[in-house]
Amino acid sequence: MDKKLSIKQLLVMGGALFSMHFGAAIMLFPVQWGKEAGTAVWPMFFGALLSVIVLPYFGYLALVKGDGTFLQLVKRVTPKFGTFFAALTIFVIGPLYMVPRMSAAAWAAILQITGWQPHSLIPVIVFSIAYYLLTYWFVVNPGKVVEKIGNILFPILLVIVTAVIIKSIVSPIAPWAPPEFSENPVLYGFIEGYATADLQCALIFGVIVVHGIKDAGVKGKEINRSLALIGVVGLGMVAISVLGHMIAGANTGGTIDLTLSALYTEMVLQLWGSAGGILFNIALIAAALTTAIGAVSSTSEIWEEIMLEKNPKVYTYRNFCIVSCVLSCIVSFLDLDTMVKVVGPVLDACYPPAIVLAIYFCAVRNTADPRNLKAGKWAMISAFVISIIEMLVRYSDMFSLGWDALANAYRALPLSGFSLAWLPVSIILYALVRIISKEKRSS
Repeated sequence: MDKKLSIKQLLVMGGALFSMHFGAAIMLFPVQWGKEAGTAVWPMFFGALLSVIVLPYFGYLALVKGDGTFLQLVKRVTPKFGTFFAALTIFVIGPLYMVPRMSAAAWAAILQITGWQPHSLIPVIVFSIAYYLLTYWFVVNPGKVVEKIGNILFPILLVIVTAVIIKSIVSPIAPWAPPEFSENPVLYGFIEGYATADLQCALIFGVIVVHGIKDAGVKGKEINRSLALIGVVGLGMVAISVLGHMIAGANTGGTIDLTLSALYTEMVLQLWGSAGGILFNIALIAAALTTAIGAVSSTSEIWEEIMLEKNPKVYTYRNFCIVSCVLSCIVSFLDLDTMVKVVGPVLDACYPPAIVLAIYFCAVRNTADPRNLKAGKWAMISAFVISIIEMLVRYSDMFSLGWDALANAYRALPLSGFSLAWLPVSIILYALVRIISKEKRSS
């Protein structure tokens, strides 16, 4: 009989998965969502639940049903484009954007809380080097990453997050205010949650969760069952955290005219006084570390998987971890707002094909059927093409490039106002290719 995870192991690994998803985004955004929703917090939470919890769980289910890593699944659908797409995704989630954004956000929070204005780069260089040395210590052994996060960082996050949420409920700052938006709150919540791109993280984080499962002695089919259970536990914790932070945001009553980390900081200062600033700093640094650790470890494993055949002595997991930490450290010195503005659209462009991939392996009965694979391939590619067009339109608006014809063409597409123009195109193309393939076979 295959060994199963104990309750304790399941909770530790589920806590680690929660911590990696929690990061800075899922820590900060729900407070802002709650502030914006006010009296509409419950329907908005339901919308956010669909995109922040359900979509990422599809990612883990896709890994279970497809019985492979993100790279293996995407190459199974479309080998050439799949390798390019996987490399682009992990490069952006790794050293180009998500990882350095974590350390930059942590440093910015320290400066905001303390009011310190250093006159040289030496403090931020020292902080960044220490941050990435700590990150490397966590990731150096891929089989122990989940265990380290679950045993060290998760308890810190759990205690502080619980304290903030309970204090905000017991001592609300102000009564709930009317919503700050006019859109349907369920739809608004879905779109806001969709922007966190947690499905991509699920597809990529899965590889280190599986390493942790194997390191616990689990083998065979029980590995996939354990991954599905860990996904339920970890994302269940994320759902509770999102709801709690949304209620905390709603309990500010719209009295704090700030956003994201500044909003969270002011909220905990009003709830806890000066101790709140210390709590927030500890929580944000721990949250930033967990996401950086998950991203560095998982992307390094996928880079090794891509490059291993070329030179297995050079292209190793540890070498990729070192390169990722060094590059992330360098990129983190850039302005955080500029980083988000310039590189963010690239990450967003990688999201729709990842959704198509996850839905394909979750919804299609025979994923190995050549006709299904061909339809899935063109659904993924079309989603990517539409997303690239949206990315170019965003760059045109940002930098006044004057690409009005492209912008008008894109905005004429259904659902383009919700950044979902790729959805109907992918569905239609999948159906057409599937029908054409069926007719060719029957003839």
